[in-house]
Amino acid sequence: MTTFEIGSPDVNVEQIMEAIRKRIDEKRQRLYTEGEVREIAERRLDAVLDAHDFNSDLIADFRARPDRWNFPFDPDAIYRSSRGLLGTVLHTVRSLLRPVQKLFWNPTPMIFALSRQSDLNKYYVHLLHNLAVEITRLNLEVQDLKNRNLQIQGRVEFLARREKTLESMVVFRGEDESGGAPEGR
Repeated sequence: MTTFEIGSPDVNVEQIMEAIRKRIDEKRQRLYTEGEVREIAERRLDAVLDAHDFNSDLIADFRARPDRWNFPFDPDAIYRSSRGLLGTVLHTVRSLLRPVQKLFWNPTPMIFALSRQSDLNKYYVHLLHNLAVEITRLNLEVQDLKNRNLQIQGRVEFLARREKTLESMVVFRGEDESGGAPEGR
């Protein structure tokens, strides 16, 4: 490429380049705020994912109804029953027979494991939410980089055309000066 020197004392190239770099840095920082990324992540993901492969309301569903995916477990849960009035009677009988049951098997490891699994399920939902936010942020950044790449590509093509035009003008003038001048003079 051709290097141009600007001889005007009014033009400070370093200052102009510094201003351009500063504006680029400001645009990078202003791309999206944390709140905007979270808002975008909370929206439905239908535009990104196929509805047959992924439920786009998955995170909202996890947060709204934890009883559907996480079993609330406490030490008394293994003795309860969900059979209405008969369940209440069974719960009472099981509570009375608890010392006898403990002679045959130890429920403490199972209670601990199920309680721990319930806690882990809550953490997994939190991680799933954070992953959705981070994927959204990365998708937005990739889209911005693609747009900037297209802009730079357009500028490069424009500058290449301009350079070819200037080179052809220099070659044309050089031919005129070297001997391509009209002979009538």
